[in-house]
Amino acid sequence: MASGGHIQGLSEEATCSICLDYFKNPMTIDCGHNFCQACLNQCWGESNTDPSCPQCRETIQQRIFRPNRQLANLVQLVKTLQEGKEEAASPFSKNDQTPIYVEYDRSRGHPARDVCPMEEASQQYKEKIKAYLRYLKKEREKLMNQQFSEEQGKQEYLTQLEMEKQKAGSAFERMQEFLVEKQHLWLSQLEDLGKEMEKKHEENLAKLSEEISQLNELIAEMEGKCLQPASEILQDIRDALSRCEKNLIEHVVDLFPRPEERLRVFTQKNSTLEKATENYKESLEQVLRADYLKQALNKANVTLDPDTAHPLLILSRDLNSVRRVQREQNLPDNPERFDMMPFVLGCERFTSGRHWWEVDVWRKATWAVGVATESVRKKGHIDINPHEGIWAMGKPPCYSPSPCQFLAFTSPRPTDLTLRREPRKIRVALDYEGGCVEFFDADTGEFIFTFHLGSFYGERIRPFLQVCCDVSLKC
Repeated sequence: MASGGHIQGLSEEATCSICLDYFKNPMTIDCGHNFCQACLNQCWGESNTDPSCPQCRETIQQRIFRPNRQLANLVQLVKTLQEGKEEAASPFSKNDQTPIYVEYDRSRGHPARDVCPMEEASQQYKEKIKAYLRYLKKEREKLMNQQFSEEQGKQEYLTQLEMEKQKAGSAFERMQEFLVEKQHLWLSQLEDLGKEMEKKHEENLAKLSEEISQLNELIAEMEGKCLQPASEILQDIRDALSRCEKNLIEHVVDLFPRPEERLRVFTQKNSTLEKATENYKESLEQVLRADYLKQALNKANVTLDPDTAHPLLILSRDLNSVRRVQREQNLPDNPERFDMMPFVLGCERFTSGRHWWEVDVWRKATWAVGVATESVRKKGHIDINPHEGIWAMGKPPCYSPSPCQFLAFTSPRPTDLTLRREPRKIRVALDYEGGCVEFFDADTGEFIFTFHLGSFYGERIRPFLQVCCDVSLKC
């Protein structure tokens, strides 16, 4: 007869890892693991996506499983061995949670209510173990889903980052091509102007040389006249004097127009070009600055909505700040008011555009700032996370299980934030069409965290604050 240890080993091999009972109609899937047919159908459901093995998580391309007759025979054999096993109903101490063997020192004794048959105790603890296993497997499933989601999110982030790098590179390349094109055009125009100036000067020099040559001939002729005797000087004297008078009147040569005026225009354009280049550099540097987003978005003058404030929160007269007190105020329990959580919403409702505002959080003990949907729950306990319609970051209480001083309230668990310093003000930036909520250190412009939602699905978005531990916040 097989020993108890061997039967136990066979029992484990004959047990389904989903229902933790003996296989019923066992089926084998592609990865080689076995499960009850009913367990597989229930686990995989009717999803259109490729299923995965419940044990090793390997993706199964097709929903094909084959009956495992050998395993079914083994199950029957194990059941037969279990039924034929002659095992005395050894007593079991519920108080000590140990079996009571024959060798046990009977002098210690056990109350009757503390003793039960070992088989009965084994079955009870087996049920407890199964319950624990079901819980542990659910937790494992959650963690594996979270791991998959994290890996997928990482890949999406890297893909988006690579796309942004390509966009930036393409923008600079287009900018460079534009500048090179304009540089070649500008230098070509200056080159053409230089050639034109040289040509005009050569033509003018040639014309001046011709005029000088004519004057030299006339001077030589007049000098010759002066040396002639009186009878010869008077011959053709009228024509000679006429030629002299004509040259005296037209001594200024009619030269071709010079291109100096066009050069002056180019000089003025170059001066303007230098200024435009400086402005262009300043504009580019401004875009690349960390606080450019602040200037690119529309500043929202946030005021707080008293109808939403928890009774422990008191708003200032100008509705720009809020503080927490020890005793609840006697306020009407209207549908818009938070009745359990120390929350308050802003009056502003955003349905489009890009906006930003700042909240003073300097040396506050516990706080949270961000945005929330107008339809966020107002009654009962509310966790701060995107599933509740709240996208926020903040400083958790000192008794928080997180070792980090600041958190982004992501789901299913908050994300620890590592900041270079404790911020004085938090800038909240909302891009409605882009489905994005970002947080910055308002003084340094340093980026802190971003929520990428994709879309707000037409929801009205409002500023959100949490105030705890008798502290105040100011917008």
